[in-house]
Order: sequence, then structure tokens, then C-alpha cells
Amino acid sequence: MPRPMLALGLLAAIVAPAAAVAQRAQPAPAPAPAPAFALAPTTTPVAVTRDVVYWRADTTVLRMDVFRPAGGGAAARRPALVFFNRALGHEARGWDFYVSWARAAASRGVVAIIPDLRDGREAADFTLLMQHLVARGAAIGIDSSAIAVYAASGNVSAALPLIEDPARTSVKAAVIYYGAGEVTRFRRDLPLLWVRAGLDRPQLNREITRLATLAATQNAPVTLLNHASGYHGFEARNPDEATRRVMEQTIEFVRQTTTPGFQAAQRAGVQSATAAGAVLTGDWETAIATYRALLGQHPDDHTMRLAYGEALLGAGRAAEACAELETLKDKGLGPRDLGLPAARACLQKGDPERAVAWLAAIPPRYRPAGLMDDPAFAALREREDFRALFERR
Repeated sequence: MPRPMLALGLLAAIVAPAAAVAQRAQPAPAPAPAPAFALAPTTTPVAVTRDVVYWRADTTVLRMDVFRPAGGGAAARRPALVFFNRALGHEARGWDFYVSWARAAASRGVVAIIPDLRDGREAADFTLLMQHLVARGAAIGIDSSAIAVYAASGNVSAALPLIEDPARTSVKAAVIYYGAGEVTRFRRDLPLLWVRAGLDRPQLNREITRLATLAATQNAPVTLLNHASGYHGFEARNPDEATRRVMEQTIEFVRQTTTPGFQAAQRAGVQSATAAGAVLTGDWETAIATYRALLGQHPDDHTMRLAYGEALLGAGRAAEACAELETLKDKGLGPRDLGLPAARACLQKGDPERAVAWLAAIPPRYRPAGLMDDPAFAALREREDFRALFERR
């Protein structure tokens, strides 16, 4: 007898349709019968503590269920993965979908947390949860400086803007599964794994691709993982080896990106990443200011100075760019990487002779094929020294 399709209740609550990309998830129905789940726990025992209070006020109590690797001693501190799902109460937290995820993660060395998050108040509740985990996470065995968040489907529309808020620095890594949300600027200090289900609805996948491209253009640390044969909700809908590999990669991503060494490297590179992202998005003044500050710290970084000169050129400050790039001559940079922007800068400054000299310094085999017809050098086309660059020897 063939395995039944995923129950409609689970589809509505966990696997929201693509039409709900920019909408809040609908109120969750009663838990559906447990579907098959792709990733089983390892043989590592998992300790489960349910109904842990993380906030209390008057008659309102918010709780969480905590899944952690058994053993390791009282002083063990592990990375945490919070499952962002708008649900409230013991029964809702007990959905097999999230419980299966939590057990799989905990058996692989990550403390998994399934919290109460009230629909309509999820942002406030998430803030309270993070405050609790940072202040008292050690009591449940987590490293409070290594907290990641998972959100999927209709929950992404609420979760993604929250975790991409630059003020929420307590979130150190994020995992987004087959969902999208309204974000215009991505954090450059937040490693983000975006998992796309290739068999999902086209409009959702187009939006995921657009947002992931925006994040990459802003030079944010985004990784797009495309599960080409995966359905929306693939953890339960197609529990095969391809799905298991994606889920294993997800847990490993959380483990690796929350390590102290990775986080330190991430912080150290934020300023440079910001400058490069500003160039890619045409925010020239931010790029110029950031590169200038960086060069104050690293005056002998020639690659950085090249980027600074290109930012000046992008801002229309050709004379400054020409002078800046001139200082990089014979500094070991690629002749094309330096020669092309230097030639453009000097030509825009009004020095065609210097522009041609920069182009001539690029060995013929490294010159772009369309250089002669490049509109940036249209003013040079009648010059004999420019045309001579393209004569066959």
C-alpha cells in the first residue's frame, strides 16, 4: 500500500502555500498525524525538558521545550537552534514535524528549542525568548553567544525581518527553508543559509532567488542551497537521501557558523564586506568613507586601495581616482585589474595620453575582447596610439 500524502492539517500549518509568501501564517489547526521524517536522530541519547518557562507576567506564561545531547557534564555549552513557529501551548509545541527536527539536531550536538510564539505577538515573544536565552541559556546547556534560528514556509514572513534587524545581534546564524519575507537590507554579520525547494511553486522560488540575489549583491554572507528535487516541506514530503543530505548540511552550517573562530572572523570582516557591498549597490559615498577608514588601518593594502580608487571613480571623482590609482603602479596588482579603471579615471579627468599609457601597459592577451569598442573609451578611438594597440604584430 503506498505511503499516504502529507495530511492537510500539516500542509496548512507547516507547509504554507506559495501565495502566502508575504502574508502571516494562518492559525494552526490541531496537530496532524505524524508524517514520515527524512532525518532520524543519531545514536546519541537526547535529553528533553518540556515546559521550561522563559517569560511570565500576570496570568501569561510562555514556555519552551528543550532538546539537548545527553551527557557532557553540567558545564557543557553547545550551540542552540531555535525553531521559529507561531504556536502556543504544550500540544502545539509537540508537533511531530518540529519534534523530529529537534531530536535530529540535538543528537548531532545542537541544543534545539521549540518555544511558545503567539500568533500576532511573535515579534514581542521572540524578543523575550532571546533575552532569556542570552541571560539564562547556560542553565539549559547552551552557549548564549551561539544562537541560530530556523524558520520555514509561512513563518518566514515574520521571522526573516526580525533576524535581519541589525539590532538583534544575539542571533548569530539563520536558516530559512522555502519561504520569503520583506527585507531590503541584509545583515553583513549574519551567516544565512537559504534553502530552496526546487519543486515549489514558481512564484515563491522566484522571490527566494530575488532576495538571495539581493543579499549577495549587498555582500551579505548568504548561502543559497537548492534542493532541486525537493517539495515544499521536503523534510516530510520526500524523505529521501537528497533531503537527508540537505538537512545534514543545515545542522553542520549551524555548528560551523556559531563557533567562536567563525564568529570572530565574521566580525573582523564586516567593515570590508560593507565597503564592497556599497560598491556593488552603487552607494559610492559609503564605499569611499568605509575604504578610507580601512586604509587608515591598513595603508599598505594595495588591493584595498584599488577598490578605494574604483569607488572614487564610481562617484565621479575622476581626478582623485586617477591620482590614487597612479600610486599603485608597480605594486604587483594584475595589469588589467589596475589598468582598466586607471585608464577610465585618467580619461575622465581629461588626460587621454595617460589613459592610453595605462591601456598599453596591459599585455594584449589580458585586454578585454571588446576594448576597442568599449563606450568608456570612445573619446580615444581617433587617436593613433589607441588604434595601434589593436594592430596585429
